[in-house]
This record gives sequence, C-alpha cells and structure tokens, in this order.
Amino acid sequence: MNPVKSLHIKKPSASRRSVPLRKEASNGVNITGKTKILGIFGYPIEHTISPAMHNAVIKALCLDMVYLPFEVKPLQLKEAVNGIKGLGILGINITIPHKEAAIKFLDDVSEEAQLIGAVNTILNKEGRLIGHNTDGYGYFASLNEECNFNPKDKNIVILGAGGAARGIAAALAKKGAAKITIANRTIARAISLVKAFKKKFPSTKFRAIGLDKNILKTCFQDINLLINTTSVGMKQKQALKTPLDALARTAIVSDIVYNPLETLLLKKAERLGLTTHGGLGMLIHQGARSFKLWTGIDAPTEVMRKAALKTLKMGGGRQEAASRNL
Repeated sequence: MNPVKSLHIKKPSASRRSVPLRKEASNGVNITGKTKILGIFGYPIEHTISPAMHNAVIKALCLDMVYLPFEVKPLQLKEAVNGIKGLGILGINITIPHKEAAIKFLDDVSEEAQLIGAVNTILNKEGRLIGHNTDGYGYFASLNEECNFNPKDKNIVILGAGGAARGIAAALAKKGAAKITIANRTIARAISLVKAFKKKFPSTKFRAIGLDKNILKTCFQDINLLINTTSVGMKQKQALKTPLDALARTAIVSDIVYNPLETLLLKKAERLGLTTHGGLGMLIHQGARSFKLWTGIDAPTEVMRKAALKTLKMGGGRQEAASRNL
C-alpha cells in the first residue's frame, strides 16, 4: 500500500496583484438573488446603447433590476427565447436580426406587433412570453414632441421598407395619414409592404415606388413629411441622393439614424430651410415604452436622454440606426 503523499499548496506570488471583488454592478446596482433581469438580444450587439439608458433609469428609480446585453446568433434564437422562461428574465428587447424571426417562438403577440409583423420587446408575464412592438409608438411620440406634427390627412413618404418602416407606417396610418408612399431600392419589397398594409389600413392610401430621382422629385412636391428609415447616413460620408429641393418649405425631413445625431440628409435639409427631426427621440421613447411594459413604471425620458448622449459622446455604440434598437 502506497503511503499518502502530503499536498504542497503553492502560495501566491507576492508580485501577483490581487483583484478586489466587486459588490455592485458597474452601474451601481446591487446584485442579489432577488435582482430582476432585463436585457436585449441581438447579433451583433456591441453597438447597443440600451444598457446605458435603461440602467440609468433603474439607478434613478432605485429598482432592484439590471439590464444586460446578450449576443444571440440567429441559430441560437429559439434557445435564447426559451431561456427567458427558464431563467426567469422579466423582459427582453429584440434588435437586428431577430425582430421578425422571434415571433414564432412566443406565446402571444400584441395587436400592433401582429399588424407590423415584427417585435422589439418581449414581456415574460407569469411564464407566458408576449411580444410587443414599440418602434411606431416611439417614432410618433418623438415626432409629436419635437415637431408638433399631426399625421391626420397628411401626405408622407417613407424611404425604406424594413422593420422600422413597417412600424412607423403602421403608427402613422393609425393616426389618420391620408397617403403613405414607400420608396425602396428593391421595389418588390416595397410592393409587398404596401399590399399587406392596404388591407390592414383601408383608410390610408398606400403606394410603392423605387428610388429613381425623377420619380422622387415628382412625389416630393406635395408631401408633408419625408422619413428616412434606411441605414444610409450612419457614416458621415454617406448621404441619400434625394431631391430635397423639390420639397415644399413647410415639409419636415426626418431621419431615424441617431449616430451621428445630425446626418448629412438633415444637414442638407437645414441648409434649405426645412424643419428637421433626428432619430434619438425615437430611440428614447420606444425604450421608455418597453420599460413601462415590463415594470408598469413610467421611465424618466430625460434620464434616458442624458445617458444616451453621454454614451454617444464617449464613443459608445457603433454607428447604428435607431430602428436597430434601442
């Protein structure tokens, strides 16, 4: 029988620096076994400034919660959504590329999300996952707050036909817009959106067109609001080649890109004396709406705004359209 060997435990080197344990998350939230988790699923996810906004609100309201980013690849989406239940996560935001794909993994979706065909918010309600879409709400709240714009009986052009365009078009149609034209590089996608929305919103006239400059010039002559929902403009050297000079001086030019805060499209519109509307307000209001759905509490939007601006100023978040979240 072999004798038992004594164990020699190596003492840590005096030169090795010890790392103190952190009792609190970086946003000052004390993490306990009772802390509720909120978060965002996306891929990629490093662009998001939502954690900065939501954690600022959590801190201001002294809530026992924390908001975390989760990188979820498309093939992992089903497992991630199921994990919301398994982990008892209270709520999740959904960003690119999952807004449409996530619907099939949910127990139910709101009427508005059904109309739009995409979700950007999931509420875990007693083990049932309910999908919502706050994009349209956020856009209209921002537009109304900053420009005092009433869509009723107005003529509107939306550049782009993606998830953000769907949410915004639905919100404006519900508010009584007379005519909404969807202009998209791939006209087939614009036609698909228009076909679906004609049935959902029969009181609004929908039309699909391409991005031909001459067609846009004719279309622009009698519109009240032009909205860019595409990602063009996220880089300072990128600008949409749109004939803004054809717009009436009373028209509003809106761009949902929030980084940079003032895109080349908005700068050009300003030089022409047009009223402009940027994307940061939409980001804030749709985030506040999500927070209310999860907690029942009205989020202080000014706290969210300050946190977002601070993060953008520090270079946090890659250049990203507000439609891509949050």
